[in-house]
Amino acid sequence: VFRQLFDKDLVYQGYKVMPFSMACGTPLSNFEAGLNYKDVRDPAVVVNFPLVDDESVSFVAWTTTPWTLPSNIALCVHPTMDYVKIEDKKTGSKYILSKGRLPQLYPIMNNNKKW
Repeated sequence: VFRQLFDKDLVYQGYKVMPFSMACGTPLSNFEAGLNYKDVRDPAVVVNFPLVDDESVSFVAWTTTPWTLPSNIALCVHPTMDYVKIEDKKTGSKYILSKGRLPQLYPIMNNNKKW
C-alpha cells in the first residue's frame, strides 16, 4: 500500500508533528487537538551542582523532571550557548548558569543594562 502511495507522489518527507488518535486510527485536526487544551503548572526545580575542582562554584541546572535528580551522574552544557559566572551578593555563592536564564533567577538583571 505504501508503495502505491509513493508511486502516486502522495508521500513526502516533512517535519510536521501530527497528533494521532489511537482510538480512531486517524490524525487529529488542529481543532480536535486543541479541544481539551489546558495550561498546567509543571513541577520545576532549580538545583546547584558544586564543581569537583572548586566546590565554592556551582553549576545551576533547571529541570521539569525533578524525580530524575537522584539518578543524575553528569551535567551537559550546550557547545554554542553562552554561560556566565556570577556571585550572589546576598549569599556570596558563585554560580555558572546559562546567560539566557539569568533574568528568571535574578529579575534585577532583566533590564537592558549591560552587566
